[in-house]
Amino acid sequence: MQQNVCAVICEYDPFHNGHRYLLETARERTGADYIVCIMSGNIMQRGSFARYDKFLRARSALCAGADLVLELPVRFSCAPAQDFAAGGLAIAGSLSVCTHLAFGCEPELLPLLDRLAETVRNETDDFKKHLREKLSSGLAYPSAYAAALSKTMQYPELQKLTAAPNAILALQYLRAIPDTIQPVAISRIGAYHDNGISAYSSASALRNTAQAGKLADAAYAMPDPEPYLEAERIRDVHEPDALSQVLLYLLRTGNADELSNISGMGEGIHNRFIDCAYHVPDRESLIQSVKNRRFPYTRLSRICSCILLGLTREMASRLSVPEYVRVLGFRRTAAPLLRQIKDNCTSIPLIARARDLPSASLQYQLDHRAQILWSLGCSNPDLRQGNRDLSSPTVVI
Repeated sequence: MQQNVCAVICEYDPFHNGHRYLLETARERTGADYIVCIMSGNIMQRGSFARYDKFLRARSALCAGADLVLELPVRFSCAPAQDFAAGGLAIAGSLSVCTHLAFGCEPELLPLLDRLAETVRNETDDFKKHLREKLSSGLAYPSAYAAALSKTMQYPELQKLTAAPNAILALQYLRAIPDTIQPVAISRIGAYHDNGISAYSSASALRNTAQAGKLADAAYAMPDPEPYLEAERIRDVHEPDALSQVLLYLLRTGNADELSNISGMGEGIHNRFIDCAYHVPDRESLIQSVKNRRFPYTRLSRICSCILLGLTREMASRLSVPEYVRVLGFRRTAAPLLRQIKDNCTSIPLIARARDLPSASLQYQLDHRAQILWSLGCSNPDLRQGNRDLSSPTVVI
């Protein structure tokens, strides 16, 4: 009998009702026997550190319907949409069990996805020409990509529709997905990065509410808010400006040539970083001072985290695919799936125990740095000690 396994590439910072809706809908639409979440660890695609511990977020996903949660390495989690999608799909493909990939999408794009999929998978010379023109005009890559799609498909409204963060990721999933995995687009509930509070508040709205000390006021937007309320109570969270002084120190004392090689840098933007670092008090002010049309906020935010990580372009190039897949948590009922993956997953090893992590690998070194940085930025000084990557057990429910 055919077994259906649906992958979901995610962040869950924090896990909210919209995420539960997607998992439930994905299982219903695909008839999935198992749902595998490939989740960012300590640093998000938007470039900032996760507010909440990755093991807490993994447990939330498992309690809400996921069967297995794997970690998306920081090389791919803190990266442009193209690399984020490629890293997640490289993991999904390597498991040799995934039959579907479910992802959220703006409702307006759903009728266009088949045409969009064909365009992004088979980029014509005409599309590439439009993309080069838009990049040459000074647009950032995501905006240039959306504009080139709109021009190629002769659909003016498409540029605005495909410039939204969720739509950009959806396009990159369609571009990178292997033939063995079927894409399943699910209409989003609630608005991406909307700061309003409702039953389907966005993750960013919930983080902003938490930073204001009012997460309890928005707890009804989360299936199980108690672990997050407890994390807030004991200050086991990472605030956005926690590592601002470390970042400014690295910029003010760093070597310009070395900084120019940080992943994401280009066109001399490292000089603006260095100059502005002497005149701003924190990370947010730094990004606002440096950003321009070509280097928008999110790209600069990722560069800031890459500076902290010491992640260079050369490192990113060497780590073009994940070196291993780490299990953050699983349901006991998913034990047969784990055995099947271990038997079939030969290209990228699956690691379920912290003691088996390959400490000499580049992926481990970067993920280890990300965890240390997250812990050092923890609001509660008593929780900054130790190495959670090694001391936190795999979540089993």
